Amino acid sequence: MKITSAWRASILRHNHEANVIGLDVLSLRERQVLELVANGLNNQQIGQQLALSPKTIARHRERIMHKLNMHSRTELVKFAIRTGLVQLH
Repeated sequence: MKITSAWRASILRHNHEANVIGLDVLSLRERQVLELVANGLNNQQIGQQLALSPKTIARHRERIMHKLNMHSRTELVKFAIRTGLVQLH
């Protein structure tokens, strides 16, 4: 994934938001799913890695989005970066 300097600056500027809602609101399985989503895997690929069906993965992702009040995979990726769950390369 190519990260522009403006996008990186935006993530760093909003780092304080990660302290408001953190990873502690998510279960261990939800954190695993979020990490894999943030690394660009689709539901089927995540399901294969975790030995779960793609529908189960979709449901986990829906719960994550609800808990974090987010509405897209992009928001999830940004959150994962801000909280340190995944690193920019």
